[in-house]
Amino acid sequence: MSPRTDALEKWQQVLALDYTVATLSDFTVPDQTYPLTVLDADFIDQGKMQISAIKHYPGKLLIIGHNWPENLQVKVVVAGAAGYCECSISNSVILKAVESILQGDIWVQRHLVPQVIGTLVKITRMPPVPPPKPMPVGLDSLSARERDVVRLILQGISNKIIAAELFISERTVKAHLTSIFKKLHVPDRLHLAILLKESESLLTKDQS
Repeated sequence: MSPRTDALEKWQQVLALDYTVATLSDFTVPDQTYPLTVLDADFIDQGKMQISAIKHYPGKLLIIGHNWPENLQVKVVVAGAAGYCECSISNSVILKAVESILQGDIWVQRHLVPQVIGTLVKITRMPPVPPPKPMPVGLDSLSARERDVVRLILQGISNKIIAAELFISERTVKAHLTSIFKKLHVPDRLHLAILLKESESLLTKDQS
């Protein structure tokens, strides 16, 4: 957590309803790995933590701040943070953000998702690039409905909206995602989106 007292108290109170919360008086790399660490953007702004160090931080890291610049929001997620959100969000959104991250999703403003994906794709394409390894299972292994789901994932759409678009339940969307992750050997939505961005032609060819 951080020296932003109001945010600290708010997040503590909300998360303590469903989770065990430990508070660090100062930012240090913990001796043990916590499922999620919530860090105030002030630590980055004040130079107490470099964005480049995020990739070495054990466990998931959620950055919170107040009207933090969008370019920095993208940078921290690209660097390996699990997400960014405003410290002033409502209690229900706090719980939703934490739950989503613990389930393997990233938490960032929807309109920034394409920037995150595009930046990561550029990084992976920077030379020298080794010959790509063949995927054990290709995109052609996905069912028609699973392709519908992944096309919407590319747009940064949430499970709830995907369910509404496809007229199915959120539980069914989650089941499709579990199957897709397994078939394509990816751990979460972000890595799935990166893979799909590289293979958009395969996803759209059946619409031509």
